[in-house]
Amino acid sequence: MLRAMVLACRVHLFSRTQFGRYTKIPHIAELKLQNRKAAYDPHYLFLFLSLSFVVCASVGAEDLDYWQIVLTYDSEELTLMEASEMGPMRKKVRTPGLLGAPGVIECRAEWIDESGDLLATTEAQIPVGRRVAETSSDHSTEFMPQAGVIVIRIPGPAHGTTPRSIRLVPTQAKKFGGIVREDHKAFRELGSQDLLIENLKRVGQTSKVEGPISATKVRDTGDDGNRFVLVFVGDGYTAGNLSSGDYDTDISNLLNSFETNNSWSVFFDGTNFYRVDVESNEEGADEERGPGEPSPPPVDTYFNTSFWTQGLERLLDSDTVGEMRAIMAADDLVGVGVWDQIVMVVNSDKYGGSGGDVVVTSVNPGAATAIMIHELGHSFVGLADEYTSPYPGYPPGDPEPNVDFDTFLPMIKWHVWIGRDTDLPTPDIPANDGVVGAFEGARYLENGIYRPMRDCLMRTVSNPNFCKICNEAHILEYMRSVELTDNVVPPAGSAHKIEPPGMNFGVVPLPIEGFEYEWSLGGQVLEEAVKPELQITQGDVTPDAQELKLVVSYPSPHVRQEVIEKTFVWYVQDSGADTFTPTPTRTHTPTFTLSPTQTFTSTETPTMTDTPTSTMVFTDTHTPTATATETSTQTSSPTLTETLTTTETASPSPTERLLEYDLNGDNTVNAVDLVMHLFNIESETSEVETVFDFSLDWQHERQGQ
Repeated sequence: MLRAMVLACRVHLFSRTQFGRYTKIPHIAELKLQNRKAAYDPHYLFLFLSLSFVVCASVGAEDLDYWQIVLTYDSEELTLMEASEMGPMRKKVRTPGLLGAPGVIECRAEWIDESGDLLATTEAQIPVGRRVAETSSDHSTEFMPQAGVIVIRIPGPAHGTTPRSIRLVPTQAKKFGGIVREDHKAFRELGSQDLLIENLKRVGQTSKVEGPISATKVRDTGDDGNRFVLVFVGDGYTAGNLSSGDYDTDISNLLNSFETNNSWSVFFDGTNFYRVDVESNEEGADEERGPGEPSPPPVDTYFNTSFWTQGLERLLDSDTVGEMRAIMAADDLVGVGVWDQIVMVVNSDKYGGSGGDVVVTSVNPGAATAIMIHELGHSFVGLADEYTSPYPGYPPGDPEPNVDFDTFLPMIKWHVWIGRDTDLPTPDIPANDGVVGAFEGARYLENGIYRPMRDCLMRTVSNPNFCKICNEAHILEYMRSVELTDNVVPPAGSAHKIEPPGMNFGVVPLPIEGFEYEWSLGGQVLEEAVKPELQITQGDVTPDAQELKLVVSYPSPHVRQEVIEKTFVWYVQDSGADTFTPTPTRTHTPTFTLSPTQTFTSTETPTMTDTPTSTMVFTDTHTPTATATETSTQTSSPTLTETLTTTETASPSPTERLLEYDLNGDNTVNAVDLVMHLFNIESETSEVETVFDFSLDWQHERQGQ
């Protein structure tokens, strides 16, 4: 049983980290686990091992910058339209729609210069396919358009280099490999040709967008560089619709729905929204008709939206030209890489929409907001549909955070939300409304897979809110996408002699309610200091250097599966001291390489890292017998320095730690030691890949593949 649980943990964790991004330098972080989860939680037991695989692509890549690549495709060819350098931002770089994409093609990206020489080799994930709600309440379909636009954001050559082309070599197709139609020659030949860069855009460079377009920031909560940024673009709105305020009213109604939704309302005050005004020559969209009715004449709209795309009445989508125009508008008027999601709003009352890197919705009075927020549940968070209506050929699996094959309490992804007296599986009866359990039926299956609650916006589009687990997933994904603070003053990691009358320290947090602050000086918690800023006077410090520490946390009642916090450290002492002698530290820089095979070359498994997919903070709750603090410094911007603090523990032997493993969740276990013990591994680095391969084999067996 224990061995099976270890393998299950491995599978769950890699399903969560497979879409991880890459960052040049890790941000400040301490890893923290809650006691009740650390002993058996399938998402975190293998945290340290999994991070070692992610970090191999993220550290040691200081010579790379982020780029946005815009591709167009049809049945014959894939064309690289634009390669644009992205400016510096504190938030995580996101490929739009990647988490909820029906298909993902993982590639090795080879950047080639004018001479044909290789500039850099990085990793790329290409989202393919779109979603459409076939009816108002019980089904949706994934499909591969005949032609379309793909936006990806990946590491690329450093600023100043000039790439001529990119070769994308597929390494794996994930999720729904069959979504790429056989008649798409463009994807079949991926990797056999160099994609010439049609347009190279440097940081700060803009190109004039065709058409009368302007942008208004309709909600400004702070710097776009540390906010989730959503851009509305309108189609089928004439000059009269714009001047009369019709378009403004439609956007305001959609914007208000974010504030009233239970998930988006939590971080609404930390989200920025833009409205892009676009004038179309005619109102509406193409093919606004019912089944069996004759096709009306096409209408002249800027983004070329149409119902009945690929024969599906409710599939409202734009064509390749229209989607390219929307991306250009967002790039030029908001910023390359600055926007995180585009929502195309179509001036039609007919029910319809679709989801993907660009979410499309009509302004149907009864369904527009629900369509939009449901599709964002896929695109932003990667949630699964919880419908039970059949979907022939839909691939098996439970990688999404809101579905699970398991009904054994410790193995269920959301087990920390389930009461000990809850029946598992949980009867689908009205008496269990509001109960978190394991309700059978989700992901287009009636049996064998389970959802957290009876109803949710991912199950019934008419439901205005998400269930508790989908709600938590939204909050966690938002917190992973941004930094918890906009600024730190003075820069963390710096050392200061305190002069009269004193010196102010502090942070500027995200403008979201619920943050808490704990200050400590010299290891002693300052009980009265509960604000984001603190003044230290000369009388507070000693001639010897002391550590001043601030822990910023977000103890939300809506989050149980992870601890959200971030730690900042400074060193202070009395200005009368002759020299500054900060607390002794040992500097250690793990060695990693960025290569096509993602080889991990460190001779020591790092105990801490900040993964590109998360700004979460976790700490191993095992109580050490002796600790040594290791500190390194990173500059996020010319004015902001953050400190990465890690802890090295003098720990018991693997067997002693294994004895602490407790299914009741009262104790913790070091994941590396546990795996080494179970598989008789002597070196912490020599057999990690073998363990990973074995766990994947077990996953395939578990799913009957």
